Amino acid sequence: MTVNGYHSSIVLVAKSVGFLACFWLILFGLNHLPLSLSTSAQAYVGGCIVIVATLILIFGFLRIDGGSHRDVGLRFVPQCLLQFVLGVGLGVALVAGMISAMLFLTPLEMEATANSDIVAILGTSFLVTFILALMEELAFRSYPLFKLREALSIRPAIYLSAIAFAFYHGLAFDNLLGPGVWGLFFGWMAISTNSIALPTGFHMGLNCMQALVGMKPEYGASIWELSIGSGAGFVEVETLGFVMQLILLVVGVLMIENLVRKQGSSTQPG
Repeated sequence: MTVNGYHSSIVLVAKSVGFLACFWLILFGLNHLPLSLSTSAQAYVGGCIVIVATLILIFGFLRIDGGSHRDVGLRFVPQCLLQFVLGVGLGVALVAGMISAMLFLTPLEMEATANSDIVAILGTSFLVTFILALMEELAFRSYPLFKLREALSIRPAIYLSAIAFAFYHGLAFDNLLGPGVWGLFFGWMAISTNSIALPTGFHMGLNCMQALVGMKPEYGASIWELSIGSGAGFVEVETLGFVMQLILLVVGVLMIENLVRKQGSSTQPG
Protein backbone atom coordinates (compact mmCIF):
# COMPACT_ATOMS: atom_id res chain seq x y z
CA MET A 1 0.00 0.00 0.00
CA THR A 2 1.33 3.43 -0.94
CA VAL A 3 1.66 6.29 1.53
CA ASN A 4 -1.35 8.02 -0.01
CA GLY A 5 -3.36 4.79 0.13
CA TYR A 6 -2.41 4.27 3.77
CA HIS A 7 -3.40 7.83 4.64
CA SER A 8 -6.70 7.43 2.79
CA SER A 9 -7.49 4.27 4.75
CA ILE A 10 -6.82 6.01 8.06
CA VAL A 11 -9.12 8.86 7.06
CA LEU A 12 -11.92 6.44 6.11
CA VAL A 13 -11.59 4.52 9.38
CA ALA A 14 -11.62 7.79 11.32
CA LYS A 15 -14.77 8.90 9.48
CA SER A 16 -16.46 5.58 10.25
CA VAL A 17 -15.62 5.92 13.93
CA GLY A 18 -16.76 9.53 13.85
CA PHE A 19 -20.04 8.50 12.24
CA LEU A 20 -20.74 5.95 14.98
CA ALA A 21 -19.80 8.49 17.64
CA CYS A 22 -22.33 10.92 16.14
CA PHE A 23 -24.96 8.17 16.13
CA TRP A 24 -24.38 7.53 19.84
CA LEU A 25 -24.72 11.28 20.45
CA ILE A 26 -28.07 11.19 18.65
CA LEU A 27 -29.23 8.38 20.96
CA PHE A 28 -27.91 10.25 23.99
CA GLY A 29 -29.78 13.39 22.96
CA LEU A 30 -32.99 11.44 22.35
CA ASN A 31 -32.81 9.87 25.80
CA HIS A 32 -32.72 13.34 27.31
CA LEU A 33 -35.65 14.78 25.36
CA PRO A 34 -38.70 15.59 27.53
CA LEU A 35 -40.99 13.08 25.79
CA SER A 36 -44.05 12.15 27.86
CA LEU A 37 -45.07 9.07 25.91
CA SER A 38 -45.96 5.46 26.62
CA THR A 39 -43.31 2.77 26.08
CA SER A 40 -44.72 1.70 22.71
CA ALA A 41 -45.16 5.31 21.54
CA GLN A 42 -41.56 6.05 22.52
CA ALA A 43 -40.43 3.17 20.30
CA TYR A 44 -42.36 4.64 17.35
CA VAL A 45 -41.54 8.30 17.84
CA GLY A 46 -38.02 7.84 19.16
CA GLY A 47 -37.14 5.34 16.43
CA CYS A 48 -38.44 7.61 13.68
CA ILE A 49 -36.52 10.58 15.09
CA VAL A 50 -33.30 8.55 15.13
CA ILE A 51 -33.93 7.25 11.59
CA VAL A 52 -34.34 10.78 10.22
CA ALA A 53 -31.33 12.06 12.16
CA THR A 54 -29.21 9.10 10.99
CA LEU A 55 -30.19 9.66 7.35
CA ILE A 56 -29.20 13.33 7.70
CA LEU A 57 -25.93 12.16 9.22
CA ILE A 58 -25.29 9.72 6.37
CA PHE A 59 -25.95 12.28 3.65
CA GLY A 60 -23.89 14.83 5.54
CA PHE A 61 -20.88 12.50 5.59
CA LEU A 62 -21.46 11.58 1.93
CA ARG A 63 -21.52 15.27 1.03
CA ILE A 64 -18.13 15.68 2.68
CA ASP A 65 -16.81 12.62 0.81
CA GLY A 66 -18.42 13.53 -2.49
CA GLY A 67 -20.01 10.08 -2.61
CA SER A 68 -23.45 8.70 -3.45
CA HIS A 69 -26.04 6.97 -1.27
CA ARG A 70 -25.69 3.93 -3.55
CA ASP A 71 -22.07 3.62 -2.40
CA VAL A 72 -23.22 2.83 1.16
CA GLY A 73 -26.01 0.35 0.53
CA LEU A 74 -28.88 2.83 0.19
CA ARG A 75 -30.35 1.63 -3.09
CA PHE A 76 -34.00 2.22 -3.96
CA VAL A 77 -34.96 -0.27 -6.68
CA PRO A 78 -37.76 -2.90 -6.89
CA GLN A 79 -35.24 -5.67 -6.22
CA CYS A 80 -34.62 -4.22 -2.76
CA LEU A 81 -38.25 -4.78 -1.78
CA LEU A 82 -37.94 -8.45 -2.73
CA GLN A 83 -34.72 -8.69 -0.72
CA PHE A 84 -36.44 -7.12 2.27
CA VAL A 85 -39.37 -9.56 2.13
CA LEU A 86 -36.96 -12.49 1.71
CA GLY A 87 -35.00 -11.27 4.73
CA VAL A 88 -38.14 -11.11 6.89
CA GLY A 89 -39.05 -14.66 5.90
CA LEU A 90 -35.55 -15.96 6.61
CA GLY A 91 -35.46 -14.27 10.02
CA VAL A 92 -38.86 -15.61 11.06
CA ALA A 93 -38.03 -19.12 9.80
CA LEU A 94 -34.66 -19.22 11.56
CA VAL A 95 -36.02 -18.16 14.95
CA ALA A 96 -38.99 -20.51 14.55
CA GLY A 97 -36.58 -23.37 13.83
CA MET A 98 -34.41 -22.55 16.84
CA ILE A 99 -37.43 -22.35 19.13
CA SER A 100 -38.77 -25.65 17.77
CA ALA A 101 -35.43 -27.33 18.51
CA MET A 102 -35.48 -25.97 22.06
CA LEU A 103 -39.05 -27.13 22.62
CA PHE A 104 -38.06 -30.63 21.50
CA LEU A 105 -34.72 -30.93 23.29
CA THR A 106 -35.13 -28.87 26.48
CA PRO A 107 -37.75 -28.49 29.24
CA LEU A 108 -38.98 -25.32 27.49
CA GLU A 109 -42.72 -25.16 26.85
CA MET A 110 -44.86 -22.78 24.80
CA GLU A 111 -48.51 -21.85 25.20
CA ALA A 112 -50.86 -19.24 23.83
CA THR A 113 -51.35 -16.05 25.81
CA ALA A 114 -54.67 -14.56 26.87
CA ASN A 115 -54.25 -11.73 24.34
CA SER A 116 -57.12 -12.01 21.88
CA ASP A 117 -56.46 -9.13 19.48
CA ILE A 118 -53.91 -10.95 17.34
CA VAL A 119 -54.17 -8.49 14.43
CA ALA A 120 -53.27 -5.54 16.70
CA ILE A 121 -50.38 -7.48 18.24
CA LEU A 122 -49.00 -8.40 14.82
CA GLY A 123 -49.36 -4.83 13.58
CA THR A 124 -47.58 -3.39 16.59
CA SER A 125 -44.81 -5.98 16.45
CA PHE A 126 -44.25 -5.50 12.70
CA LEU A 127 -44.12 -1.71 12.99
CA VAL A 128 -41.86 -1.54 16.05
CA THR A 129 -39.42 -4.19 14.80
CA PHE A 130 -39.26 -2.56 11.34
CA ILE A 131 -38.49 0.87 12.79
CA LEU A 132 -35.80 -0.42 15.14
CA ALA A 133 -34.25 -2.74 12.54
CA LEU A 134 -34.06 0.06 9.96
CA MET A 135 -32.59 2.42 12.56
CA GLU A 136 -29.81 -0.01 13.50
CA GLU A 137 -29.05 -1.11 9.94
CA LEU A 138 -28.72 2.51 8.83
CA ALA A 139 -26.33 3.12 11.72
CA PHE A 140 -24.13 0.03 11.42
CA ARG A 141 -24.50 -1.43 7.93
CA SER A 142 -24.57 1.66 5.74
CA TYR A 143 -21.89 4.33 5.90
CA PRO A 144 -19.51 2.76 8.48
CA LEU A 145 -19.57 -0.77 7.04
CA PHE A 146 -19.04 0.25 3.42
CA LYS A 147 -16.38 2.80 4.29
CA LEU A 148 -14.55 0.25 6.44
CA ARG A 149 -14.67 -2.16 3.51
CA GLU A 150 -13.18 0.52 1.28
CA ALA A 151 -10.45 1.20 3.82
CA LEU A 152 -9.66 -2.28 5.18
CA SER A 153 -11.37 -4.88 2.92
CA ILE A 154 -14.42 -7.07 3.54
CA ARG A 155 -13.31 -9.26 6.46
CA PRO A 156 -12.24 -6.58 8.97
CA ALA A 157 -15.14 -4.33 7.92
CA ILE A 158 -17.75 -6.96 8.81
CA TYR A 159 -16.02 -8.02 12.04
CA LEU A 160 -15.45 -4.48 13.28
CA SER A 161 -19.02 -3.41 12.52
CA ALA A 162 -20.31 -6.55 14.28
CA ILE A 163 -18.21 -5.79 17.38
CA ALA A 164 -19.48 -2.20 17.41
CA PHE A 165 -23.04 -3.53 17.07
CA ALA A 166 -22.48 -5.94 19.96
CA PHE A 167 -21.21 -3.30 22.36
CA TYR A 168 -23.95 -0.90 21.27
CA HIS A 169 -26.21 -3.36 23.10
CA GLY A 170 -24.07 -3.09 26.23
CA LEU A 171 -20.44 -3.50 27.28
CA ALA A 172 -20.75 -7.19 28.15
CA PHE A 173 -18.92 -10.19 26.69
CA ASP A 174 -22.22 -12.05 26.22
CA ASN A 175 -23.23 -9.52 23.57
CA LEU A 176 -20.42 -10.77 21.33
CA LEU A 177 -22.17 -14.15 21.09
CA GLY A 178 -25.59 -12.53 20.83
CA PRO A 179 -25.94 -9.33 18.78
CA GLY A 180 -22.31 -9.64 17.67
CA VAL A 181 -22.91 -12.96 15.91
CA TRP A 182 -26.07 -11.66 14.25
CA GLY A 183 -24.00 -8.66 13.17
CA LEU A 184 -21.81 -11.01 11.10
CA PHE A 185 -24.88 -12.13 9.15
CA PHE A 186 -26.18 -8.58 8.74
CA GLY A 187 -22.79 -7.43 7.45
CA TRP A 188 -22.46 -10.40 5.11
CA MET A 189 -25.89 -9.69 3.65
CA ALA A 190 -25.20 -5.98 3.17
CA ILE A 191 -21.86 -6.57 1.42
CA SER A 192 -23.20 -9.48 -0.68
CA THR A 193 -26.13 -7.46 -2.04
CA ASN A 194 -24.65 -3.94 -1.83
CA SER A 195 -27.81 -2.96 -0.01
CA ILE A 196 -29.20 -2.81 3.53
CA ALA A 197 -32.60 -4.14 2.34
CA LEU A 198 -31.88 -7.83 2.98
CA PRO A 199 -30.25 -7.36 6.42
CA THR A 200 -33.01 -4.95 7.46
CA GLY A 201 -35.65 -7.54 6.61
CA PHE A 202 -33.69 -10.34 8.29
CA HIS A 203 -33.12 -8.18 11.37
CA MET A 204 -36.84 -7.37 11.53
CA GLY A 205 -37.83 -11.02 11.09
CA LEU A 206 -35.55 -12.16 13.91
CA ASN A 207 -36.86 -9.54 16.33
CA CYS A 208 -40.49 -9.88 15.29
CA MET A 209 -40.58 -13.64 15.84
CA GLN A 210 -38.88 -13.25 19.21
CA ALA A 211 -41.38 -10.55 20.19
CA LEU A 212 -44.34 -12.76 19.28
CA VAL A 213 -43.16 -15.47 21.70
CA GLY A 214 -42.51 -13.02 24.52
CA MET A 215 -38.72 -12.90 24.25
CA LYS A 216 -38.77 -9.14 23.64
CA PRO A 217 -41.57 -7.74 25.83
CA GLU A 218 -40.35 -4.19 25.22
CA TYR A 219 -41.70 -4.52 21.66
CA GLY A 220 -45.28 -5.06 22.83
CA ALA A 221 -47.64 -7.90 23.71
CA SER A 222 -47.00 -11.46 22.53
CA ILE A 223 -49.14 -14.23 21.06
CA TRP A 224 -47.27 -17.08 22.77
CA GLU A 225 -45.33 -17.45 26.02
CA LEU A 226 -42.26 -19.57 26.68
CA SER A 227 -41.68 -21.10 30.10
CA ILE A 228 -39.65 -23.86 31.74
CA GLY A 229 -41.83 -26.93 32.17
CA SER A 230 -41.64 -29.76 34.65
CA GLY A 231 -40.07 -32.24 32.21
CA ALA A 232 -36.36 -33.04 32.27
CA GLY A 233 -35.57 -32.59 28.61
CA PHE A 234 -32.44 -33.86 26.88
CA VAL A 235 -30.36 -30.75 27.58
CA GLU A 236 -30.60 -27.51 29.56
CA VAL A 237 -32.04 -24.44 27.83
CA GLU A 238 -28.91 -22.35 28.48
CA THR A 239 -26.63 -25.09 27.14
CA LEU A 240 -28.54 -25.53 23.90
CA GLY A 241 -28.81 -21.77 23.46
CA PHE A 242 -25.03 -21.44 23.85
CA VAL A 243 -24.41 -24.28 21.36
CA MET A 244 -26.75 -22.64 18.85
CA GLN A 245 -24.89 -19.35 19.12
CA LEU A 246 -21.57 -21.14 18.57
CA ILE A 247 -23.00 -22.88 15.51
CA LEU A 248 -24.23 -19.54 14.17
CA LEU A 249 -20.78 -18.05 14.81
CA VAL A 250 -19.06 -20.81 12.84
CA VAL A 251 -21.58 -20.53 9.99
CA GLY A 252 -21.18 -16.75 9.93
CA VAL A 253 -17.38 -16.99 9.77
CA LEU A 254 -17.53 -19.56 6.96
CA MET A 255 -19.96 -17.40 4.99
CA ILE A 256 -17.70 -14.37 5.36
CA GLU A 257 -14.63 -16.36 4.26
CA ASN A 258 -16.53 -17.64 1.23
CA LEU A 259 -17.58 -14.09 0.37
CA VAL A 260 -13.98 -12.87 0.69
CA ARG A 261 -12.78 -15.67 -1.58
CA LYS A 262 -15.49 -15.08 -4.19
CA GLN A 263 -15.07 -11.31 -4.33
CA GLY A 264 -11.29 -11.68 -4.26
CA SER A 265 -11.30 -14.07 -7.20
CA SER A 266 -13.67 -11.84 -9.17
CA THR A 267 -11.13 -9.01 -9.02
CA GLN A 268 -8.27 -11.17 -10.28
CA PRO A 269 -7.31 -10.71 -13.94
CA GLY A 270 -8.64 -13.64 -15.96
